[in-house]
Formats: sequence, C-alpha cells, structure tokens
Amino acid sequence: MVFLVSASVLTACTLLPDGEASSTSTPESGPAGSSSEAVGTDEISPLVIGAVAPDPIPVLGSDELFHVAYELTVLNFAPRPAVITSVETLTPDGEVVASLNEDEVAARTMILADYGGAEPVADGDPAIRIPAGKTALLVLDDTYPSRDAVPATVTHRITTTFGSPESGDGGIAVLWPDEVTQTGGTVTISTDQPVVVGAPLRGHGWIVENGCCTLNAHRNVLLPVGGRINGAERFAIDMSRIDVAATREHGYEPSVEVDGDPAQNENYLAYGTPVLAVADATVVAVHASDPDTPPGELPLGPGFTLANLGGNMVALELAPDLFAVYYHLAPGSPTVEVGDRVSEGEEIARLGNSGNSSAAHLHFQLSRTPLVFSSDNVPYVLDEFSVVGTLDAESGELLDEPNPGPRRDALPLVLTVVDFD
Repeated sequence: MVFLVSASVLTACTLLPDGEASSTSTPESGPAGSSSEAVGTDEISPLVIGAVAPDPIPVLGSDELFHVAYELTVLNFAPRPAVITSVETLTPDGEVVASLNEDEVAARTMILADYGGAEPVADGDPAIRIPAGKTALLVLDDTYPSRDAVPATVTHRITTTFGSPESGDGGIAVLWPDEVTQTGGTVTISTDQPVVVGAPLRGHGWIVENGCCTLNAHRNVLLPVGGRINGAERFAIDMSRIDVAATREHGYEPSVEVDGDPAQNENYLAYGTPVLAVADATVVAVHASDPDTPPGELPLGPGFTLANLGGNMVALELAPDLFAVYYHLAPGSPTVEVGDRVSEGEEIARLGNSGNSSAAHLHFQLSRTPLVFSSDNVPYVLDEFSVVGTLDAESGELLDEPNPGPRRDALPLVLTVVDFD
C-alpha cells in the first residue's frame, strides 16, 4: 500500500474504541501552540446516485398537472443486497415535493440486466432488492400544479437497508452499515418548452396503453446505446382503440378492442385507421414491407434487432433535429415517399400490427433523429383533444377522472381514453 503525505497537511485517521473512525488534520499554518481540530469522520456511502440525461422538460398532462419525468441510476456499491425503503424529492431549500414508500419505489425500479423482471416476494419480504454490485434504475415522475411551481433543480433523499453480506463475509463487509439515508442524484430541470403538434390520429375511443409516466413498456426502454443509458421512449405513446360504451358497461376486457375474431388483425377497432402527419414536414424514412404480427404474439427472438422492432414505419422531419416517428404501420400502407412534403393532418399511412407488437396500435414519438433508440426523446403536447376518462388498472373500470372534457397543449397520460375531433 502506498501513502502520499503532503509536507504541509498531514491527515491522520485513528480508530476509536467504539469502532468509529476519527479524522484529524494539522493546519497548514496558525498561531504557535495551536492544536489540531477534529473535522468529522469518514463514512461509507454505499449508494452511488446519478441522473439519466437529458435534463427533463416539464409537460402538462391530461390530468392538468405538470409532469417532470426522469430516471435515476442507483449503484449498490456494498457487498450486501440493498432495499430502498423510501425516496423523497427535495427542492434546493429542502422542501419535499414528492415521496415514495417502499412499495411505490419497487413499482418504479428496474435492475440493470435483469430482463426477467423483479417480482414481489410473499410474506411481506421486500418487493425489490438491488444485489451487491448491481445498479437499479428508478423511473420517477414528480408533479406540480403549475409551471411556475417547478423548481430549477431537485435532489433526492434515499433511505436504504442492507441484508447479509453476499461477499467479503468476515472481512471488509463489516464496514458497510445496516441502514443509510443518502442525499444525491441532483437533476436540473430544463427551462425549455415541449413541442406542440397535432394529433396523429382522428376519431373516438383512443386509449394510451403505454406512455407517461408510470413504469411500463415505454418508460422501461432504457438501453445502452451510443455509450450511454438512453431513455429513448420517455414520452412515446402506444394508442389503441376501444368500444367506450362496452367498456363503461362491462369494464375493460380484450373484447372491447375487437369486433369479431380476435385472431384476425383486421377485426381490431384500431386496425386500418388513417395515420396523420402531426405537422408540416418532410418525409425522411419509410419502411412498408414487413408483415403484420399475428395478434397475441411478440416476435422477439433470432433475427430481431433494434432496427426492426418498429416494423413498418414513417419518419418525418418537422424541423432541424426534430423528427416524428410512427411505428407498427400496416403492410404496404404508407402513402408517402422519402423527400415528400406533407401537411399537418394529411394521411401518411394506415395503422397496423407489424414489428414487435401483439395487437393493432400506433407507436408515436418525437426524437432528435429518426434513430429513436440512440437519440434524445423529445417531450411534446398535442394541440387539441378531449378526455373521456381513465381506465383503472386493477378493476378495468372506466373512471370519469380526471375531469372529462377538452384539453389544449397537453399530453394524454397512460390509461387515459381520449377523442380526437
């Protein structure tokens, strides 16, 4: 072991009888006869907390609240498994603006490279554990009543307990605490505004099956592309169509999306619906030759890559470094070619079930390039739509929440049913 000692400053660390480390230092200069002063103790901080880029942009949701959606990385540096028991979001002056308990944290946590997913354990055991040396991704969403209420930055107070050592038993593992509360993961909130676009569809009964801001099949798309963790689908939406009257009467069940045999793509209420340009734009990418996926199947496996997950697609350049991307289009349905100019509201394709899709729906998002998995996702709002209600995830009941009615310059949130006039 090599020790580097400065001629002007010498720091000594001694072990007190109770096992706490005591650190003292000799000042560089001072009056003759002055004594060294204690400057505190070294303490192990087992969690290494960071934020996933880019800085979040607040977005007005269909619930009439402003949502700040972002992700934290939490590396468990300890040789002991960790359970996060609470997360608090703090303003610079220490005000708590959001708080999650252990179950709520678990519902928003993914363990890197654990693609089987973490499932709750019976008998009251923790629902999520971060194994020794592993990193968790926390998918967070703080809400505010107005844009003016959003702070410039937030940080996080995370309380964690640790289990029995998984390595180093009897050695260095004894230095790690049983429980810690750490503050970290500072997030700078952007002053930019979301992009305003038109609706990508028209008609009634559209439900956002994946989208902002819970952990779902869009918010969990955090992939290592381009040498970084990229939240490629923070504000992407999957939209399918339901029979609203049947849903109100019976609650949600698969039959409310189908008129006829559910084994046939053409019988889904969403299938074949015109897909619309959300702004005046130039067509920069078109793919139209993939077959539809049989309903109820997901074709992930050999032969699938990031390049063909979306199946048939169209990408529009709305402005420099701003692209609208449409996935899962019907085979042969795009009516545009690369280089075409399109106008807002113009039909560009028909909705289908191609690519990594189990039922007819439209995947729509904005990004900085047409390559959505390696470029920043861009927050956006739709200029006009009406809220019908929100589907209760547990009961399947269609609730009249938030207040039904028209919205302007807002984003339909996950499980919200909307109409596009």
